[in-house]
Amino acid sequence: MTFEPPAPPLTETAADADRYTPPAAVRWGLREAAVGLLLFVAVIVGAGVLVVTGVVEGSDLAQFVLSLLGYGVLAGVAVFASHRLGAGSLAKDFWLRLRPVDLAIGLGVGLLAKILSVVWGVIAIALFGLPEQQSNLVLSTDTVWLVINGVIVVAVVAPIVEELYLRGLVMQAVRNAVLRSGGRSQPAAESVQRAAVLVSIVVSALVFMGLHLYQSTDATLLTTLALGTLTLGVVNAMIVYLTGRLGAAIVAHVVFNGISVATLLLVGGA
Repeated sequence: MTFEPPAPPLTETAADADRYTPPAAVRWGLREAAVGLLLFVAVIVGAGVLVVTGVVEGSDLAQFVLSLLGYGVLAGVAVFASHRLGAGSLAKDFWLRLRPVDLAIGLGVGLLAKILSVVWGVIAIALFGLPEQQSNLVLSTDTVWLVINGVIVVAVVAPIVEELYLRGLVMQAVRNAVLRSGGRSQPAAESVQRAAVLVSIVVSALVFMGLHLYQSTDATLLTTLALGTLTLGVVNAMIVYLTGRLGAAIVAHVVFNGISVATLLLVGGA
């Protein structure tokens, strides 16, 4: 991730234009976004089949390998798209940049999203009763694997890769597709720009939600998980467009996931 020093407030400059005009160098788009998602789903389905058929046991090592494969696919596609079909820089293509202020913004957004997730959980319990499955996370009783799978993967790797792919590649691919639809010249009309931003926010948030729904079949937990990830997806997408960077969204995602891990540890240790 590119670290940027503090900068003066943005005006109607090239930085703003990048948010609403597809860069000429960008040739990646919906095709690359779809390929990454299909490969990710293939990894999840393949792993599920191996576990169900007894070929592979659901061990800590298997969980780690699955995470490496799944997140490796998403990160790999993003890197390939940038270096072969884009500007050759994750910062330029997908806004993978961080400024000091993003730490504060991300902390606030992450806390807000988690509070709303708790609200969705209360509503889900009122509708469907207490969940049979406590959480979509499964933490190891082994300290080393707890740190690797529960802290490093869930609270660090997942937020970085998911934001890079979903709020970077997927969201901007959808935005660019709308802006370029019908062979429009750039920059597109303001109404088209607004539509492109809105559609890309909704699509990226729905995809984000969908990629987490395989983690539970319990109605209460599934509802909480769906609404929680949808909320985080929408809010993160909005702050990415407002800041022109993924930094604050990644921090918010780290906070959101980190609270989930910490809560499960506290509950499990009670």
